[in-house]
Amino acid sequence: MIDFVNISSDLRPYVLDTRVKKGAELSTDHHLVVSWVEWRGKPLDRPGKHKSVVWVNWERLEEAQVQEAFNSHLRRRFSGIPVEVGDIEPEWSVFKPFIAEAAAGSCGLKVLGASRGGNPRTSWWTPVVREDVRLKKEAFRDLLSRGTPEAVARYRQARRAAASAVAKAKQRVWEKFGEDMKKEFRTPRNAEGSVC
Repeated sequence: MIDFVNISSDLRPYVLDTRVKKGAELSTDHHLVVSWVEWRGKPLDRPGKHKSVVWVNWERLEEAQVQEAFNSHLRRRFSGIPVEVGDIEPEWSVFKPFIAEAAAGSCGLKVLGASRGGNPRTSWWTPVVREDVRLKKEAFRDLLSRGTPEAVARYRQARRAAASAVAKAKQRVWEKFGEDMKKEFRTPRNAEGSVC
């Protein structure tokens, strides 16, 4: 059984990847086939790609100082709004941004999922490494869509550059870690803080 995607010949160079989704039941013996397409030089947002989510840190409302700041912010914002009896939807559309602004201002924000690119936990993930990896990914997408020998050569060169940048950055981090360990070894044991 062959499942495939029909696409016009002028769009063929822009097809990045095609996959079979076996979980989607079509009540036949066929499977769902999905293609990712780069359209007009701008790559489409692939489903399932990790994104960071920003939330209001509402747990801080338990603190008395934060509660007071939140309430005073709301009182300040709501004091200038005239009281009208009417439909709830227009009133909610007015109140909702005020409440969100007051919560973000008094409680602060927390970012979930930012460790993948936005807020790295590894010290070797520097802007130079990030840029080299981004260039490698672009070269790979170009290789998938065009498949020319120039694209292959460009991808190989970008892959080597990214691997070299990662290796150098990790080497620098390990050297710094070793120096910090030596400094800590020479300081008295009861000193504040430690490397490990």
